Amino acid sequence: MVEMELIELLRQLEMMIEEAPAKAFSHKIVVDREEILSLIKEIKSVIPEEVKQASWINTERVKIISDAKKEAEEIVLQGEKEVERLLKENQKNIEALDKDYQAKIEYMIENNQVVQRANERAEAIKDKAEKYKYEMIESSNQYAEDVLSFLEQKLEETLEEVKNNKRELNPRI
Repeated sequence: MVEMELIELLRQLEMMIEEAPAKAFSHKIVVDREEILSLIKEIKSVIPEEVKQASWINTERVKIISDAKKEAEEIVLQGEKEVERLLKENQKNIEALDKDYQAKIEYMIENNQVVQRANERAEAIKDKAEKYKYEMIESSNQYAEDVLSFLEQKLEETLEEVKNNKRELNPRI
């Protein structure tokens, strides 16, 4: 409504200028000063509403983008904390298993069992611990990758939502 009124006032100003008589031997024109000033005053009264609307739209856009960034940062932070917690937990499990296997090996040696059998058993336990350790690391890495992929997807969705909101705001300007 305001936009149409502004366009109409500008059209009237344009018509006044186009229809104004030209001065002799010049590109200058003669216009009614009061009529032009009155029209300019009307245009000024319409423009502030448009400026207010544009300012509001810009403020909302900034707020939406800021909120989306905060949400994305929180999602990333939570994901990083979860990955760190899981890695620490798996490291503790690996260390506990390693200590347990070391204790079993030392017990067998201290009880004078056949050295060969003890060495074979110790090697088997060590291999099993190493295998479990690598499986746990691989599992942890896979979980971390899954969490980061999930975070990436959420960030992309949030970014798409921001873009959609921005597109919705742009037609209002």
